[in-house]
Amino acid sequence: MKTFNEYIEAMLLYKESIGYSRKSYEYDLMRFCNYIVTKQLDVSDLKEEIVLSWCSRWESESRTSARRRIQSVRELLKYLSAIGIDCYVIPSSFLPRPETRTPYIFTDKELQSIFKECDDLLPNKCSPNRHLILPVLLRLIFFCGLRPNEGRELQSCDIDFDKGILLVRKNKSHKERYVAMSDDVLQMCKNYHTSNADIFTGNTYFFPSPNGLPYNRRWLSGQFRMIWHKARATSNEASAVVYDLSYPNLNKIRTFL
Repeated sequence: MKTFNEYIEAMLLYKESIGYSRKSYEYDLMRFCNYIVTKQLDVSDLKEEIVLSWCSRWESESRTSARRRIQSVRELLKYLSAIGIDCYVIPSSFLPRPETRTPYIFTDKELQSIFKECDDLLPNKCSPNRHLILPVLLRLIFFCGLRPNEGRELQSCDIDFDKGILLVRKNKSHKERYVAMSDDVLQMCKNYHTSNADIFTGNTYFFPSPNGLPYNRRWLSGQFRMIWHKARATSNEASAVVYDLSYPNLNKIRTFL
């Protein structure tokens, strides 16, 4: 009989085979696996009481985080049920409603401050290349309207430096699309690519972390939060997230390179 972890791996491979990213599920499923293993349970014990005990909203957990955590486990349970394992599948009605949030629209001055803070970053022991990566990554998200994960996971081979085109893989709708870059943005990417060739040689990703993989969502969110805290006016207590850079914005007709 397979271990619980092996069932999770099989489900992730299946999801990848139909175009989904394992990163959407892996983190929460590993936590669920630890929960089950710690209780010395296996797939035959995934009854309603056990499953719903995991689904209780955690203290200080947002509705969005709870929904993502529960949705990942629901997808696993649906997979197990489909392959003939008797388990309790969480009904869709049980999922917390997603939080609605109005995107923050940055002013010209705020955008200038954000990009200046990026340009002024110094090397950091925990993130040794962030001062090279963030100025380009955040501008690419802003000017090309990329979702943060699309920017983080951009591969070097996805950039056509001759035509100035980006290939965006497996986006939210699980379809590929092409995005045209302006001349300034293209030149910025060329400069980044050539000047950092020695550092990033052999890496698949255009913005590689020290282990060669893309930086994760939490890293980019944390870095942007730190930059926004420094860039915003002291009287401005508005909350902004990196995703807000990708929203349509009239300020994008201006240059912040």
